Amino acid sequence: MRAESRYRQIARTLRREIQGGSLPPGGQLPSEKQLEERFEASRNTVRLALGMLRNQGLIVSRPGRGHYVQDVVPETFYATRGKGGPGGLNESNMSGLTLEELQLLSADTAVASRLRVPEGTMTVVRRMHRFSGGRSGSISSAFYPMDLVENTPLMLPEDVESALEVLMGHGHRQVGYVDELATRMPTPQEVDELELPPGVPVLTVHRTDYSTERPIRLVHTVYAGHSIRYQFEHGDLKAYHRD
Repeated sequence: MRAESRYRQIARTLRREIQGGSLPPGGQLPSEKQLEERFEASRNTVRLALGMLRNQGLIVSRPGRGHYVQDVVPETFYATRGKGGPGGLNESNMSGLTLEELQLLSADTAVASRLRVPEGTMTVVRRMHRFSGGRSGSISSAFYPMDLVENTPLMLPEDVESALEVLMGHGHRQVGYVDELATRMPTPQEVDELELPPGVPVLTVHRTDYSTERPIRLVHTVYAGHSIRYQFEHGDLKAYHRD
């Protein structure tokens, strides 16, 4: 087996120190000169190691100031817990969102297949932005079949406290949902909107909400990969939730 490159060894050591807390969030790394001396490595090797950590979203480099441990604390999204406890049907991934745009769009293939409507069917799209601790945390687009939301507050360019309650008030109660999670590198627009450091991926989530008869909403959310932690809970977890 080929020996691990020297810069990868250095990056692995520093990564362990970051994850172990000896290099704390927001803390400054030793200078490049100090790292060269510590690891008995060339400047180019050290810079390759730092570049690897930067591309993994673990550090940020500030010209003229040095290298710092990424100080974003991931927010946990409890994907299977509602207000009533584990297993509840919630829209906590929608809380704290500010409506940015309201559109009427024809469903493309991806949207139509999830909402189980013919391609080209008119949908109401509410595009929202969520901030966490002063940072941009996620971008969401909620798609609703037009026939479900006509003459409801969801057709108005205003924030609503609970879209699911609006739907339930019009006879479409959410009884379950399907989540599809995937990771990828961000688009240039997502880099700008989510203020992403170089090398940080995004987590994309498609959540399709269902009534007993049909899909009633599709929410496509893009999260900054370094600021989100998904937690799923299953089974009897009284011991886990006990204070």
